[in-house]
Amino acid sequence: MYQKLLNIIANIEADTQTESKELSQALQCVLQEDILAEMDMPPFNKSAMDGYACRREDLGNELKVLEVIPAGIMPTKKIGKNECSKIMTGAALPEDADCVFKVEESKETEAGLIICMNAKTKNNICYLGEDYKRQEVLIQKGCILGPDHLAVAAGAGYQTLQVSKMPSVGLIITGSELLDPGVPMQAGKIRNSNGIQISSLLQKMGITCNYYGIVGDELELLTHNIEKAFLENDIVMVTGGASMGDFDFVPKFLVNEGFKIYWERTGLKPGNPMTFASRKGKYFFGLSGNPVSSLVQFEYLAKPVLYQLLGASYQAFRFRAVLESDFIRKNADRQAVLPVILNAAGKIEQVDFNGSAHINGLASGNAFIEMPVGVFELKKGDWAYVRQI
Repeated sequence: MYQKLLNIIANIEADTQTESKELSQALQCVLQEDILAEMDMPPFNKSAMDGYACRREDLGNELKVLEVIPAGIMPTKKIGKNECSKIMTGAALPEDADCVFKVEESKETEAGLIICMNAKTKNNICYLGEDYKRQEVLIQKGCILGPDHLAVAAGAGYQTLQVSKMPSVGLIITGSELLDPGVPMQAGKIRNSNGIQISSLLQKMGITCNYYGIVGDELELLTHNIEKAFLENDIVMVTGGASMGDFDFVPKFLVNEGFKIYWERTGLKPGNPMTFASRKGKYFFGLSGNPVSSLVQFEYLAKPVLYQLLGASYQAFRFRAVLESDFIRKNADRQAVLPVILNAAGKIEQVDFNGSAHINGLASGNAFIEMPVGVFELKKGDWAYVRQI
């Protein structure tokens, strides 16, 4: 079932408005233009190290030093027979030089001449255009920009980038049993952890989160707050109220207000009840009230939807690792997503985890292990897919 939802997401049309961002403000933005090389790189043959530029055929001979070539200054002398120029890393190679030997491989004679002590030295040259050619595409449209991408853009001469305009997301937490941190605890109540968790996940993506606080389990109150959030935001996220209990009003609200519902179940464990819907070009996520479930739903489904809408080339990074112990479960009708520790040896360790409300268990892990539908047991030494939290 989960794979079916990924197929639905892949067919959602991107809803991108673009804006120009300074490089310093573009981290985590979604690129909406190809980044092209403004010149060949390197733009000239350059030395890969500090040393002496000469003709390879003269290695082993006594060489006269013509000049010193710092990085950023073009050479003025052509290299002839038994001649060399002292050259710094990154400096342009002088004409007719085809080799650079290291300072450490050199010896100076009493007459002030230089001899290379390693006749088998490499050329130690970075050649014109070997990294990329002028007008070559360096970064493709749709890239989620990290520090490395921004460095490449800067190296190509870009001061600003065309990126997707990030949506604003309104976040509502439902549950009459919830109290925010700082409010005195009362009998029968629990703390609201979803508010900070979901807003932080959005912030990590570079998306603005407008937090509307806790709303009690009343249909009229919920309707009023969701409609207000829709007026002020592009997307609304609600946690809680999405199951089948007497006070779970989110499904009823969506039906009453004419939303197109894409799905109401995920096929994930934990995190099965989840709604994704749209109306008039705006989108709604109904996430679980259990904090582990809501994080799983966000990472596995909400984040891919958000990036799809932003026109991003997004695919979660998952890889296989070896289990340090057996994993056993009683029910295998859904894909299990369980917190684990990926240890220093790159192997999977179990953590104490009691279910979808056990946020402490989630925090003690650093990755999720995935157990496919129909798989009841994974043995020590087996390989399994994991993705880092």
